[in-house]
Amino acid sequence: MPEFPGFLPSSIKDMKKSGYDECDVIIVTPDAYVDHPSFAMAILGRFLQRNGYRVGVLSQPGWKDPESFLKLGVPRIAFAVSGGQMDSMVLNYTATKKPRNEDLFCEGGNPYFSKKGEGKKYRIRPDRVLNVYCSQIKSVCKEKPVIIGGIEASLRRIAHYDYWSGKVRRSILFDSKADMLIYGMGEYPLLDAVRAFESGIPIDEMRIGNSAVPVRSTDGYDDFILLPSYEDVKNSKDDFAKAHLLFEKNRDEKVVFQKQDSRYMIQYPSRKISQEELDFIYESRFMRKPHPDYRDIPAFGMIKNSITSHRGCFGNCSFCSIASHQGPEVISRSRESILNEVRALADMDYFKGTISDIGGPSANMYAAGCSAGGCSRHDCLKEGRGCKHLISGNTEYISLLEDAGKIKGVRHVFVNSGLRFDPCLMDEKFLEKMLKNHISGQMKVAPESGSEKVLKLMNKPETAIFSEFLSLFNRIKKKEGIRKYVIPYIIIGHPGEGEIESEETAEFLLENNLKGKQFQIFTPTPATRSTAMYYLGFDPLTGEKTVAEKNLRTLERRKEKLIRKIS
Repeated sequence: MPEFPGFLPSSIKDMKKSGYDECDVIIVTPDAYVDHPSFAMAILGRFLQRNGYRVGVLSQPGWKDPESFLKLGVPRIAFAVSGGQMDSMVLNYTATKKPRNEDLFCEGGNPYFSKKGEGKKYRIRPDRVLNVYCSQIKSVCKEKPVIIGGIEASLRRIAHYDYWSGKVRRSILFDSKADMLIYGMGEYPLLDAVRAFESGIPIDEMRIGNSAVPVRSTDGYDDFILLPSYEDVKNSKDDFAKAHLLFEKNRDEKVVFQKQDSRYMIQYPSRKISQEELDFIYESRFMRKPHPDYRDIPAFGMIKNSITSHRGCFGNCSFCSIASHQGPEVISRSRESILNEVRALADMDYFKGTISDIGGPSANMYAAGCSAGGCSRHDCLKEGRGCKHLISGNTEYISLLEDAGKIKGVRHVFVNSGLRFDPCLMDEKFLEKMLKNHISGQMKVAPESGSEKVLKLMNKPETAIFSEFLSLFNRIKKKEGIRKYVIPYIIIGHPGEGEIESEETAEFLLENNLKGKQFQIFTPTPATRSTAMYYLGFDPLTGEKTVAEKNLRTLERRKEKLIRKIS
């Protein structure tokens, strides 16, 4: 099927224009429809389209009315429901549980359907959006399967601690009553699922990588990991810790079972993706702008001139959900694939010559590899010094940035995604070229804390590693006569941090003359080791006591004090 010459259909009128009498798959999302490869609905929809399916995008349905989910009719095969670019609870509330009055994925940043002064408001993105959307779809269309995905599904796929309710909740597969959950990066698993549903294969016989489904028993499987049940982890912190460790150490390599009620969740191993497959995803044609129904989507403004170079992160930070979602292995696009996208960007009428970013979760992990072929631990950074088998991609990355800058219409290529400061990924030659050519003024790095105790719990490099980086930064800055600054990202209130550790962070920032306000209070997100520490009161890996400050006002005061002290 040829690609739809324009946006994917988002109304019956659009469907008629494209010659659709029905959609094969309807993607439902709480985010505004932006046809750009940084937005899930676009990249998934275009990928399915290139594989022969008629795809519609149902963006921001009026979720209080079940009929709004039939705006595009009933799909021939399935509904694919995304939780959006972020977990809905993280996006709707601050770390101190205050409602946010901005949603960067909505028109003008307004998170409500009604405009100012129009009476009672309700959020465009409901809390626990997957549960709400699935319930409403099932109420008006029981005959079609519902597949859930996105980071909200990924992080909540097993029984988990939920910070906002203060409870251990079931797998979101069961809470949402979806037919299938796809975790991680979902293009190929979703395609496999759509083909399987189209063929009428029973759901418990599909066995699709990166998927989880409800089953009645563990019969038919010999080599699998059985996690403590939902009831066990809800009632016993020791069982919660055991489940977390088993799940984390598995790295999605083996089949996992967890009993939820009278049934089990079965999660199939992750499907590894090749560079060629990743390139194919990004070769799709995108409009690279918001759908005409929208005019001002703040998140688009932030990424419209940026390009994704790779997926995954082997940083293993305890508090970070990237590895749980994208995976601990870095898969990089080919140079030509990225440069082709640069050419497409340069042709856009809004492009003024500056690429804001070519990067990923950690930009300088592009093209990194392993001389030993990889291992199950993925402990590539080893406290900042690096595994002896780690191959840095610094040369390839700098060469890519330089080649991008040579393309007609491109004047500047900057890197604004985070950079790891570990010496195994930040050598002097690399940093010098970055500072001279690809850092616009502020270099964003994340020491996260100035306390050795907290850094160890975070699985971040010790302060000596960061100090080495700063010395190198300042030496290059002086030698080249350039005015560039380090902007440090700091987490306040991570498990293990008390007043003493907070003071250590303040002294660390003062000693190194580091300023800025990129400080955030720790938000316990499902599936991370740090969240397990927060809930359990001890590190599930070592058993070390990790008391966390849970008085939200105290955390706010701690943040304010830190800002005052270094200002």
